[in-house]
Amino acid sequence: MSAVFIIAFISFFILVNLIAGFNLPVYLFTIPIAALISFFYPRGGLYAIVFLTFIFERFFTLQPIIIGRMEYKFYPLDAIFIALLAGIAYKFIKKEIRFNFLKTDYYLIAFIALVFINFFISLFGYGNDFALSFSSLKNYALYSLFYFAVVIVINKYEYAARLFKFAFAGAALIIFFIVIGAITQHGIWSDYTPLSTEGVRLLAFTHGFYLTMAFLAAFIYLICKKSKHGMILFVLSAIWIIGIIGSMMRHLWLSLFISVSILVVYFFKRKKRMLAQIVIKYTLAAIAIAALMVYSMSLFPKSDLSRAAFGAKTVVEKRADSFLKYAKDESFSWRNTVWTEAIKQYAKKPVFGFGFGKKLYVETENYRNFVEARNIHNSLIALLVQSGLITSIIFIIFIYKTFRQLIIKKEKNWIDVAVLIMFINYLIAFLFQPYLETNMLGIFFWILLGLMRSSVQIKSELSSNSETIRI
Repeated sequence: MSAVFIIAFISFFILVNLIAGFNLPVYLFTIPIAALISFFYPRGGLYAIVFLTFIFERFFTLQPIIIGRMEYKFYPLDAIFIALLAGIAYKFIKKEIRFNFLKTDYYLIAFIALVFINFFISLFGYGNDFALSFSSLKNYALYSLFYFAVVIVINKYEYAARLFKFAFAGAALIIFFIVIGAITQHGIWSDYTPLSTEGVRLLAFTHGFYLTMAFLAAFIYLICKKSKHGMILFVLSAIWIIGIIGSMMRHLWLSLFISVSILVVYFFKRKKRMLAQIVIKYTLAAIAIAALMVYSMSLFPKSDLSRAAFGAKTVVEKRADSFLKYAKDESFSWRNTVWTEAIKQYAKKPVFGFGFGKKLYVETENYRNFVEARNIHNSLIALLVQSGLITSIIFIIFIYKTFRQLIIKKEKNWIDVAVLIMFINYLIAFLFQPYLETNMLGIFFWILLGLMRSSVQIKSELSSNSETIRI
């Protein structure tokens, strides 16, 4: 209920913003109350953050406070999250909760410390922008605390399951955006990531990414569990696939394809029958949708629906074909140029990097521009070139050890498998966009790592039923 109230207050604030612009009295009425609820009920704050980010993305995570002509980049996400952290600290002081550090946790603490050192060094660096440096500090240091927050508040299986329910509810509401995008032939909030090829996005990139996580979790749930909600989740996930395709984000197609392929191999011996049933259902659903589209186009060849369907088919084919013709694609070419320049500049300071807040001058025959180092569309390279080799090695060791702890867990329930495969999906996707450098994407990296750490310590409550997969 605490999460529901937080969602209600924040949603009211955001909807007023979307209709009438920023309103300070509404902000002061809604955000402090939502933050106060998050302080007393940190777990509810976490549930609300996931749900609100799924629905409102940047309008929840990047909405500044506007007073006169000044913008203060303290976002609603920050208010709820900092209140959540303060609430956890308060409960520690009152000895209502405990936390035992593992060796793995110290790698993250070391990473955060190095990020702070890098930030302070960047303040004295030539050509380093303070606002960009501070933004990098928030994304790498503040939001990484989601890891500890998740470990502390998601300390039972039922809490993890409820977190997934809030995520599924958010993903279900994203269907509204898919429908509007299909009707208007233009995705809501999709202009923030323009296409490098012909066509339009029917769904914003961020919503597409959220749906990849929701689809993978639903796919695993349907294989591992027999539930009365299975059919509802199957229908939702089939629609989510349409949204992911409509987002026109090729790296999401690639990461989802690889992730599903890994799942098929993983479940082939353990859940062969259920896997076959689910794959057949998805295949039949795809055939039925395709047949319906072809039939509709043949009946009304000159209708708006027919032209839209044909146009969408053509655009998707061109986007998919660009995988094979990447050398001629503008996006691939841009990434190659920027990554090459970033590595070239990094080679001058390989141990500590060139600091946060730096811009790279990129010049080719047809392109000249200053590109933010944090925005080079590859989170791993962005971290390496900005913070250097030592920080990046600590970061990679932390990921490896956290991931390995759950991998070697002998009995995994569906949530364990979902977290692992969603994280693999993330590791593929973050090589092509600024995920860790954007809070609406980056927070899920730390949440998934926190769920991995939490899953290792939560004693499975499912050891005697079909949800547990022994390996």
